[in-house]
Amino acid sequence: MDWRNRIGLYGCYFLGMAGIGFTLPYLPLYLGQQGLSDRMIGAVSTLAALAGMAQFPVGLWSDRIGWRKPFLVVALALLALASVLIRGHHGAIVLAILVVLFAENGVCRAVVESLSGAEAATLAPAGRVGAALGALRFWKPIGIILVALAGSWLSQRYGVGSILVPLAVVQALAAVAALLIHEPGGSRHAEPPAVDDHEAPKGWFPKDPALRAFVGAMILFHAANAPGGVYLGLFLRRDLHAPERMLAYAFVVSMAAWMLVVWPAGRLADRWGRRPLLVAGWAIMALRLALVAIVRTPWQAVANQLLDGVSNGLFAVLAAAWVTDRLADPRRTGEAQVIVGTSLVLGSAIGPAVSGLLVDALGYRGLFGLLAAVGAVATVLVISCVPETLTRHKESLADHGVEPMATVFDLSETNQTARMDASTSRGVLRP
Repeated sequence: MDWRNRIGLYGCYFLGMAGIGFTLPYLPLYLGQQGLSDRMIGAVSTLAALAGMAQFPVGLWSDRIGWRKPFLVVALALLALASVLIRGHHGAIVLAILVVLFAENGVCRAVVESLSGAEAATLAPAGRVGAALGALRFWKPIGIILVALAGSWLSQRYGVGSILVPLAVVQALAAVAALLIHEPGGSRHAEPPAVDDHEAPKGWFPKDPALRAFVGAMILFHAANAPGGVYLGLFLRRDLHAPERMLAYAFVVSMAAWMLVVWPAGRLADRWGRRPLLVAGWAIMALRLALVAIVRTPWQAVANQLLDGVSNGLFAVLAAAWVTDRLADPRRTGEAQVIVGTSLVLGSAIGPAVSGLLVDALGYRGLFGLLAAVGAVATVLVISCVPETLTRHKESLADHGVEPMATVFDLSETNQTARMDASTSRGVLRP
């Protein structure tokens, strides 16, 4: 990946996802200030998450034409427009439409999340998809933390709505950055690595049992994990009597852990395989929920958020890498990403909806214990039904003379050394 594509792809992803630093802590509060009730806010948030499933046909369409840049530019431009229009509107219907475009799991960010991952996988050197996805996902928590901290300062002085003004500029710059991406025309006609017909997965559902099982595991992951984000703040405030600043600390700790884990996770996944880190990600998610159910102090709950960041960081890199390997077709990288994104949306919609029906009866601790059990079931599903994909993917590349290269974020000197070492091992010295 050349520097123009790095700046364009990483820049649009960093700036586009930065807006989540507003949507997570401040958007519900802002909607309440505009007159929406708690029930209406919940309904709008669910609608926005379900609208995120539009990423699936968009991803398939982008695979068919071999271009993702136009979809990224349009999605980011709509984010900027929604950032401008949502300020000052009070009508429930208008606000609902804008939230569908603007929310964390709304249609625009869902498209950006999936197609930026597909772009990174497409532009990555052969055999380095995990590293490419790790390098991309590294930028997400940085932008989120910066916006959350800046938003805290602005909201104290000028009100929550003041955050939307600079945020609109940030989202507009994301669309400008996406214009820098250069997609090689040949990618539209790339031939897939050949695999035996009886081994090649012909479709993602329900023809491939392993992929079907993994989709179920991903849905269960987020069905268990998403309510943890919804109810952790209430648990801290009401049961543990934590001060309000603790809510921000819990959020920042999770994002910092995510930032630290995604980059090495991608590199290790290319070296060790996908499956060990997948199992670790699911198991850590279940453990984190179980620990929330037994913590006794606010600081214990905040420290436990390190596990939340680690598990979500591993998921962000490993799930997409596994599905990309499983499809084994460079013309289906968009499909691979939206399979992951759609599973995330379904789990994130199902989990909070069911939890909302149970939380009064179980209490917060009981609910977190139940979610931990769901996470344990999901972990068992990964262990028992999800095979390693990296070995088969590398063998397919080697059979066709495709030489794995250094990671997308290595320095040029390192790239050259890696290529010379690989060539020498085959008895061929290339300049």
